[in-house]
Formats: sequence, C-alpha cells, structure tokens
Amino acid sequence: MKKPQPRKLQNGLTTAEMVVYPMVVTVLVGVAFGFYHNSGIDSALTTAVDLGVEQQPIIEEYFKTHGEMPQSDSDINLSDFNLEGIITGVDYRAGELGVPAADKLRIGTLRFLVDMTEFGARFEDIESGFLLIARAQDDGTIKWDCVADLVSVDALGKRYLPDNCSARKDDEDGDGKGDELEEE
Repeated sequence: MKKPQPRKLQNGLTTAEMVVYPMVVTVLVGVAFGFYHNSGIDSALTTAVDLGVEQQPIIEEYFKTHGEMPQSDSDINLSDFNLEGIITGVDYRAGELGVPAADKLRIGTLRFLVDMTEFGARFEDIESGFLLIARAQDDGTIKWDCVADLVSVDALGKRYLPDNCSARKDDEDGDGKGDELEEE
C-alpha cells in the first residue's frame, strides 16, 4: 500500500490565474464603464426632454388664443428659448416633420438640435435629438408625442430616447407613433 504524499503548498499564483484574473477585472471595468456612459446619455437627454416640455404651455396658449398651431418659430418667440446642456437649438414647424400632408393648422413639431460630441466619436455627427409633436384634438386640447426623429439623416436613434420620452418603449400597435407625453 502506498503512503499518501503530503501536498506542497503553493506560494503565489499559477500562470492560468495570472491570465484569467486580469481578464475578468478588465471585462467588469468595461461593463461598468458602459453602464456609466449610457446613464450619462440618458441623463443629458432626460434634461433636454424636460426643457422641451417647458415649451408645451407656450404652444398650447397660442393654440387656445388663435385657434390654430403657430406657423413659425417667431409666433412663439422660440428665439427666447434658453439653450442648456446638450441642446444647441430648437426648430419649430407647422405640421409634422416628414409628413407633407399633415394638417399645418392642427399639428406642430418641435425638433431639438443637440451636441452629443462629449459622448464619443460615434455621436459626433448627431444633430437632431428628438421631436415633440403637438396634435390638436377635437375637444380643443393638445396631445403631445415625444418621438425619435426618423426623418433627419443625423438623428439620434430611438433606443437612446430617455424614459420620459414616451416613444422609447416599442409601441404595441406598430404605427410608429408614441403615446401621450406625460407631464409631471
């Protein structure tokens, strides 16, 4: 019968451990950075959408007073809009952007121009962030939709829209339109 040999205690890391441990740490750091980066984009866009929501009462008041949507940005003094964060400009159009047959007296679109260069090279060409579309209802109220700009070439993708923009979630009826933008 063989006598059991006493095990030698290892002093340090094996070669496999020296390779695997740094790889695991690198992957974890990469995943954590990705989450941090995406939360930064989400935070900046949430702030931008909130600034857009501040413009809603101005358009609603104009509609209530004149019985139609503003026909230009000068009708609602859009030049007085305070540019903050990633927003570099706001463009207003009567009708719906990309829909030539839209009723220009009952629909208006705010397009927010953004500067996303702080989020890396893949965002440096992004100019258009999202659209807030006002649709007058038969009862005189206005329904607001927050949607991705699918018309502009250099527009931010739908997946980057923040939670406070209703069209971020895939709509179930597949019509491409978002649900009503909820005000807080």
